[in-house]
Amino acid sequence: MISNINSQATSQSTSSERKIGFYSDNKAGPTLVAFGGMHGNEPSGVLALKKVFQELNEHQPNFEGKFFGIACNLGALSLNKRFINADLNRIWTSENLKEISDQSNANLSSPEQFEQFEIYHLIQDILAEASGPLFFIDLHTTSSESQPFISINDTLRNRELGLRYPLPIILGVEEHLGGTILNYINDLGHIAIGFEGGQHDAPSSIENHEAFIWTTLINIGCLSRFGIPNGHIYEERLAKTTTDGQKIFEVRHKYTIGPDEQFVMKPHYVNFQSIKKNELLASNEAGNIHAAEKGKIFMPLYQGQGDEGYFIIRKIRWFWLKVSVVLRKTSFHKILPYLPGINRHQGLHHALEVNKRIARWYVTEIFHLLGFRKTELKDKHILFIKRKYDFKGPDVKKS
Repeated sequence: MISNINSQATSQSTSSERKIGFYSDNKAGPTLVAFGGMHGNEPSGVLALKKVFQELNEHQPNFEGKFFGIACNLGALSLNKRFINADLNRIWTSENLKEISDQSNANLSSPEQFEQFEIYHLIQDILAEASGPLFFIDLHTTSSESQPFISINDTLRNRELGLRYPLPIILGVEEHLGGTILNYINDLGHIAIGFEGGQHDAPSSIENHEAFIWTTLINIGCLSRFGIPNGHIYEERLAKTTTDGQKIFEVRHKYTIGPDEQFVMKPHYVNFQSIKKNELLASNEAGNIHAAEKGKIFMPLYQGQGDEGYFIIRKIRWFWLKVSVVLRKTSFHKILPYLPGINRHQGLHHALEVNKRIARWYVTEIFHLLGFRKTELKDKHILFIKRKYDFKGPDVKKS
């Protein structure tokens, strides 16, 4: 049972703190799981979830399915720090998950391992009891000024839900950020969306997170748009927060901060700000750092912790998005291993290894169209893995 996992009292957290709320009208329907406070300096998701559960309990609307709210890095939240020993949103790797699934919490060596242990087993209990489709949202904020946006792993199922919001969508972040909780959830085959509600300390970020949560409950069918007070205003609020509307962007470049590097982002950059190739963006002990290509700056780092200095993104044309839908539902990808420079990977299912010395033109773009994600790059070789749950999810028991 879900209540069993947090029965052990610890000095770092309590069951009541971890579980922000649960709501159900005991009717069949989808399950929504919302994560807040994955980073300890991003409390607005937790605060918004508390307000939404308060409203649900007060008005008790007609509700189908189940809704869980989970607070993540409790220790870091108490200190208003991004993390204590390790970034909780970078440790959801298969190796780490095997370790925490095989041992008790008494053997965990770091605060973030303990947090992950509790969250992981809570998720397992929710998955075991779910009787309908499962949806996950991860609520974040940014260190720089930003309009709200959605981040997804590019499956057609994630994309279909993401397009129900009047917000910009970012594709390809998972190719640059390993070990995120959304990567883990997507690998299980469930729909998962990240939402960035604004700057860390901006009061509007809490309101944006509230609007996103309510809109999600409506979009997945837990609530009717007219079943809650002012239910129609939440999508309107989200639409007013963005100047880019429902455009889709892909990550083109990431600047990784090296160990002990004295990285300093130049001031006043904001998310989605246009930049030129070779524009001065940051500096370190070796000198100035310039943009590798033109596009829009994304997630510039203005906080002490973290090793992603910035990203560069570029808009994707709707034509290519529609082409990708058609191609992914065919067997076109099966011809790839017969092309020059492309071979099946010997150890991984549905994985292809590309020699860039031979296959040189638009390699990444073509593989993205066909539903592959890039996972490794070394010695002029790239590894691409076909997304298992691109347009069809895993079987879920029916109530």
